[in-house]
Amino acid sequence: MNTPSSANQSTAPIQQVEVSGAFKQQAGKVVFSIVMFFIVYLLLVAASIALAVGCFYAGIAIIIALPKLITIILGLGLIAVGGSVIFFLIKFIFAVSKNENPGRVEIKEAEQPRLFALIRELTQQTNTLFPKKIFLSPDVNACVFYNSGFWSMFLPVRKNLEIGLGLVNSVNMSEFKAVLAHEFGHFSQKSMKLGSFTYNVNRVIYNMLYENNSYTSFLSSWGNIHGLLAILAMATSKIAQGIQWILRKMYAVINKNYMGLSREMEFHADAIAASVAGGNNIISGLSRIEIAQNCYNSAINKAGEMLKQHKKSKNIFNNQLTIFQTMAKEHKLDITKELPDITYQFVASFSTSRVNFKNQWASHPTLEERKASVDKLHMNSEPDITRAWSAFDKPEQLQEMLTDKIYTNVTMEKEPVLYDHIEFEELYNKDRDQYILPEVYKGFYDGRYIDVKDWNLDEISATAPVKTFNEIFTDENSGLFKSVKQNESDIDIVKAIANKQIDTETFDFDGEKYNAADAETVIKKLEDDIANQKKTLSDLDKEAFCLFYHKAGTQREQLKQMYEQFILLTEHQTAYLDIANKAFETINPLYQDGNSIDFVNTVIDGLKHDAEPKLKRVFREAIDSNIVSAEKNRELFEKLDGFLNKNYPYFINGEFVNNELSELAELIQAVAGEWDNYKFKQFKNISEAQLTW
Repeated sequence: MNTPSSANQSTAPIQQVEVSGAFKQQAGKVVFSIVMFFIVYLLLVAASIALAVGCFYAGIAIIIALPKLITIILGLGLIAVGGSVIFFLIKFIFAVSKNENPGRVEIKEAEQPRLFALIRELTQQTNTLFPKKIFLSPDVNACVFYNSGFWSMFLPVRKNLEIGLGLVNSVNMSEFKAVLAHEFGHFSQKSMKLGSFTYNVNRVIYNMLYENNSYTSFLSSWGNIHGLLAILAMATSKIAQGIQWILRKMYAVINKNYMGLSREMEFHADAIAASVAGGNNIISGLSRIEIAQNCYNSAINKAGEMLKQHKKSKNIFNNQLTIFQTMAKEHKLDITKELPDITYQFVASFSTSRVNFKNQWASHPTLEERKASVDKLHMNSEPDITRAWSAFDKPEQLQEMLTDKIYTNVTMEKEPVLYDHIEFEELYNKDRDQYILPEVYKGFYDGRYIDVKDWNLDEISATAPVKTFNEIFTDENSGLFKSVKQNESDIDIVKAIANKQIDTETFDFDGEKYNAADAETVIKKLEDDIANQKKTLSDLDKEAFCLFYHKAGTQREQLKQMYEQFILLTEHQTAYLDIANKAFETINPLYQDGNSIDFVNTVIDGLKHDAEPKLKRVFREAIDSNIVSAEKNRELFEKLDGFLNKNYPYFINGEFVNNELSELAELIQAVAGEWDNYKFKQFKNISEAQLTW
């Protein structure tokens, strides 16, 4: 990794890392909102006690006045109403929120003495306690966690540390230290205890408001005893909903303030990490992790595909590294000690949004904001480029053990065959090569197909080329499609601001400030830009065909025929997608609650007499056209062929045949995927052939 220009500056003692004024201000807002919440909460408790007392006396009075079965049920029901409301308000005090991860494996110091020594050193440097327990997981993550509850807000709680091997696999030693120091930094100073306290308050309130399945079941259980009790249980539920409505309004204020405090806590933890391991290393670590996460996800997805072939990865982390390194080669990045050199600038290049706003509901600041905050500290240090695995004993054994954890909940018909990283690399590169267009195009066609639906090939081919190859396939033109997609994403953001889905009064667009009320003006600008960009792309696509056509000489007609076939293929795919989408529109209402039998029968009738026959026709065409074949995808071919020869009822005696509906939906999506694969291969053939003439 290249050393930053300011790397000769040293880190600072943690005592010099002060809590910022913004942190104190945001903490004050949180404390005030929590105090207000508890005042309202105590008033509700007082009201519920008064209700309970009233219900108790009313229930007893009814039973005494008229001692019959129905009045006894009514009296006990009234008492239960009062007790249930109080129970609803105090149950959260006894609730414990468990932080569980089935992929975790606890490790002991005897197993990993070097890692424990490193963690002990970091806890001393950050002035925090050594973790109660240390766990490993497969994830690209590191976190400090504990089981939280009402009493943990007031009593000291020892924290546990979780280290994801996907993270260890992606960073060097300096970055690893910085990430761990950041986690310990959340609990390193007395002033940070407020952050821990507010987290617990936030979590407890959330549980009371939103996690009430057990309470709902409790009401249902005594409501099922008798019809009269069911009415009282419903009344109790309505009272609870009223209480929740009041508390949700309060919670919204607390949560918004907490999110602001959470961001300040992240800045402070970054500052502590910078003081221990260097600000340059925390930012480079975060940058590398951001890309490594995507590579890990790709490795997991590939592992899922391989399961279909009854194959199981021996070491998922070697696969992650293979994808990481392949990505580096694609982007011409240097590789140091097996790790790609990922800079902040590289990560930032993928985010080109023209819209900027302060997201008051984001719990974490952006990487850009974190870098700006850390840069102000001038706490950089020379990076130790040794891989983080150097802190671990028997790393390969750990990797294989945690890889096995990934498959814990996977059931297979027969014992899978293990594949190693060499086999994975061969398969990955083979699959990847199928979807890579010639490099000479500089990514001009990446992520898209040429829009040929309105092309008149005779007219275009009769036109002399105006632009040269180097004028068409430029870096600027190659970025047009990416810019279109980003502008479309920006429109969604601005629409969300206009519709109050994003809580902000102002936002920046192209560096200029706008009020939320002016969102339509920005949307119009973006729509105009998209239209112009798409027009430019379309013109360039035609220019490219014209150029290749005239260069083809005696092969002109062959090239023209390839484009004609691609146009026809696009029409057939569009027809399939139209039928597929209408089929989904037909069956989607079946997944809604509250449908009557008559409604379901009407939908099924439409499916059987309209959507399904059309689907079977295009499914058969997919097989006859070799879109789906036994050679390319035997499993799908057999399922599709079987479906064509069956007559599914989908709904029998008032019950859905869920496996039939699921199979139909899966086949629609799978065939759509095969259509796209087939179309891409034809497009790739064109892109390669036109370079040879």
